[in-house]
Amino acid sequence: MILDFHTHSIRQENECVEVVSLHGDQSNRDFKYHTRGFHPWWTIQKLDELQLLILATAYTEHEDCLAIGECGLDNLKGADIELQEEIFIQQIHIANQIQAPIIVHCVRAFDRLLRLRKKYGQTPWAVHGFVRNKTLAYQALDAGLYLSMAPTDKMSPSFVETMTICPLDRIFIETDSETSFNIIDRYRIFARLRSLPIEEVEGQLFENFKLFFNHKWKQKHQNGLSGQRF
Repeated sequence: MILDFHTHSIRQENECVEVVSLHGDQSNRDFKYHTRGFHPWWTIQKLDELQLLILATAYTEHEDCLAIGECGLDNLKGADIELQEEIFIQQIHIANQIQAPIIVHCVRAFDRLLRLRKKYGQTPWAVHGFVRNKTLAYQALDAGLYLSMAPTDKMSPSFVETMTICPLDRIFIETDSETSFNIIDRYRIFARLRSLPIEEVEGQLFENFKLFFNHKWKQKHQNGLSGQRF
C-alpha cells in the first residue's frame, strides 16, 4: 500500500492512504486520516485553554486523527522563534499527556529541535519535509526521530546522499503541498535511487507507519477498519 505520510489535500484517494495535515480547528471535511496541530507560520500567540483542548479532543475522540501536528519551529517565517518554541512546547506537553505522535515542521532550527526532543520528547516524532545533509540526518536519527521526505527528479547532491544512507525503517515519503510529483512518482524515484523494488519500499514504509502510529493502529484493529484501506 502506498502511503502519503504528510499532505495538505486528497489527491489519489482510491490508490493510497493519505494523511492530511490540518491547522488548528480547521474542518476535516471529507478527509479520512489526518493530523492536527498549530503551525508556526499561522500561530502568533501562545495557545489558550480552548485551543489546547481542541488538540487533545481531536486526537482522543476521533480514531482517524493520527497525530499532533504539524507543529514546530521556523527561523524564516512566522512569529519570533522564542514564541514559536513556547507554542511548540505546549503542543509537546499535550502529545505527552495523550500519548500522541508528533509531526514536526522544522526550518533552520534543528539545534533547538534536538534540544527540545532530548528534554521533552516522550512519544514518536517525525520531521516532515526533510531535505538536509547526512550529518544533520544522523543527528536527527540518533535523537530517535523519523524523517519524511519528498523525492523529485531535481535534488541537491547532499539530499540525494541523505536519501541513500537513511535506514529504511526510519523514513516516510510525502507530497506535502507540492503538486508537481504525485506520491507514486515519489516512491518510484526513491526506489530507483536505492536500487530496490518499489514493493519492498512500500512494504517497509507500511511497517514504519504501523509502528509510528502504533496506538491508533491497534485501536483500528480492535474496532474494525473502515473507509480507506490500510
